[in-house]
Amino acid sequence: MNYVDGYLEAARELIAAVIDKRLFGSRDTLAMPILYNCRHGLELALKFAIDRLHKMEMIGTTHPVNHDIQSHWQHLRDGKIGDARLNHLIGELEPFVASLAGIDEDGQELRYAVNRDGGRSLNGLAVVNLPLIRHSIDAMSTILEHIKTRLFDLEEERPTGTHTDECSRADLMAIATIIGDHATWREPSFDDKKREVMERFGLSSGRKFTAAVTAIRASRPLAALVGLESELRHLSDDKAVAALGQWAKAHPVKPYDPEDLGIDYFDRDWERYSEEARIARELDETIIQLLTIEEFADLQVVFYIGRDKVKGEHYDKHIDRTLEEHRAAPSRWELVHQIMSKTSVLNAMIDGAAAVGRPSLSGKLRKIRAG
Repeated sequence: MNYVDGYLEAARELIAAVIDKRLFGSRDTLAMPILYNCRHGLELALKFAIDRLHKMEMIGTTHPVNHDIQSHWQHLRDGKIGDARLNHLIGELEPFVASLAGIDEDGQELRYAVNRDGGRSLNGLAVVNLPLIRHSIDAMSTILEHIKTRLFDLEEERPTGTHTDECSRADLMAIATIIGDHATWREPSFDDKKREVMERFGLSSGRKFTAAVTAIRASRPLAALVGLESELRHLSDDKAVAALGQWAKAHPVKPYDPEDLGIDYFDRDWERYSEEARIARELDETIIQLLTIEEFADLQVVFYIGRDKVKGEHYDKHIDRTLEEHRAAPSRWELVHQIMSKTSVLNAMIDGAAAVGRPSLSGKLRKIRAG
């Protein structure tokens, strides 16, 4: 990844040396290094994408080891990658690949004065338009940056298991938005929505469309997008609202005071800290009495999913692991205090409930401090 950025940046710096510093006498000697760095950066970016996609099992095979950028790009284009955004970005690279491959097919013409056939390299090219090359490098670099970002997003999405051969998690989210609430799926208008989805995401059969809908229904957060909410495994809405209501009483919203700079280590208000400690103990005791081990483990998982922006599909896995930890703990006090002492509990629970496919609970929690 750093090599990609480095070669493209080197091309920019060399162009700047000629244009911005007006070193026009170096135009001919720097033209080949500029184009070579640009071409090599593109080659490395294509290889980077192929390698990451193969590791994610989104393309079946890697590419033979060579310097043919046209072939590498075609390998990506024809790889049947199940992500509409990435396929679009790969398509946007075509004119840059074609242009650089036309100048140097195998990475030799720009490196040596004589090509493999014994002829003079770049013999048919007499003019280099450096301002155009600068603009093209900027445009190509933007596309490559978007590709890199999308690859990283896919590496985060794939472990959720929410995808099909043709559609990524992001595609399925878009499809869920198009097809709408499941209660409308028997209406005549659904046929139009189905056609739109199949055309937009290249689903060539009804079976592939059904696979996409099935994947949406199997995902907690995506199912909620079509009106199919999932209850939490152990924590009811009423218990969640009651627990967070108690937390809100113990953590009232404090008016903003510009003079309050936090703890004064030289003149501490011991009565205030003693009172806060008493309130915290009472809150912990109340939560222990209110929630079972299973219910509190559920609350903890939803909190961390909301706070850390974890994909909701990981909820069940985290529940199982967290329950093991809670059941093995010698005391509940430390586990409860660790969560209930945090000032972000309510906001994180609001986000977490939505993330795990329970938006109605998210709305109920939001009302705790509404107004």
